[in-house]
Amino acid sequence: MYARFALPEVSKWADSHVLSRKSGYSGSGTQCPHRTTEGFPFMRLASALTSSVLVGTLVFSGTAAVAAPEEIPAVEASELTSASSLLALINPSTKLSPEDYTPKDLVTLSGTSFQLRKPAADAVEELVADARAAGHSIKVLSAFRSYQRQASLFNKYQAQYGTEYAERISARPGTSEHQLGLAADLGYTNSRAELKEAFGQTPAGQWIAEHAVDYGLIVRYPVGKEEITGYKYEPWHVRYIGKEQAKAMQESGAETFEEYFGMLQDASMQAQATPAAKPSDEPGSVPSTPIEPTSEKENQKVEGSGVLREDDLMVLRFLPPYRDWSFGFTK
Repeated sequence: MYARFALPEVSKWADSHVLSRKSGYSGSGTQCPHRTTEGFPFMRLASALTSSVLVGTLVFSGTAAVAAPEEIPAVEASELTSASSLLALINPSTKLSPEDYTPKDLVTLSGTSFQLRKPAADAVEELVADARAAGHSIKVLSAFRSYQRQASLFNKYQAQYGTEYAERISARPGTSEHQLGLAADLGYTNSRAELKEAFGQTPAGQWIAEHAVDYGLIVRYPVGKEEITGYKYEPWHVRYIGKEQAKAMQESGAETFEEYFGMLQDASMQAQATPAAKPSDEPGSVPSTPIEPTSEKENQKVEGSGVLREDDLMVLRFLPPYRDWSFGFTK
């Protein structure tokens, strides 16, 4: 008559639900530590009877609606580790491997001497053309840089400003997105805001921030996120990750590529850990393997196992609310 229930999730729910009812505890997650507050020691509710009561509470009171996370596109693990991937993560703490990597599909941007990888070049050219059509006379200021060129630039800034500031405004060789061939610096023609934070407040800078995602591009170093990205705000620096991923990043709520990259890693690991379902003979068919009924002997193995039995439910009517129980707790 009653189904069998596994209780790890119920037990976690019990911890957070009971603790959240005590003043002075601010934990909101389900994986909260067991703490002892004055006059009320807590521990995980582990007896079969207690688990049965909690399961009964959940079953008969309904399940609370929980917002599902945004869908993250599935990617192969290699897409998160290869320098040639459109999703390669490069920052001050993550070097290219090999560090002198050079993309094989570089093409020259129309009307310039700059190069980008083919998909990034197409996206940047389209964005620039549409921005100009909207009245913003922007141009490409920089694109692909080789390892040697980046080393020369960093050494120049280091000599001029010192190492600490140089690392804020320029990447060390082997850690620059420009070396990926997926990043470009954009700006006005002959503008005082060129390569300055003020560009983000210009009509062109605002247009880029709003529309970059439509071309598979992201503003790589957003304002106020230097501790995460490792670089100060650069409204002129865009990075290509593809339209699907750029849109998914926007919908995920991640404000930096580092944060979104972490989501991709989690999704990839979860996909690897989840065994693929075996296909049925027909779409929508029920698996042919019969489900063995639970035997009476198995139902008797309930001490500490958290199995819900009809006998347990009979006890509920004689118990006070769980917040008043004095058993099942230890100091």
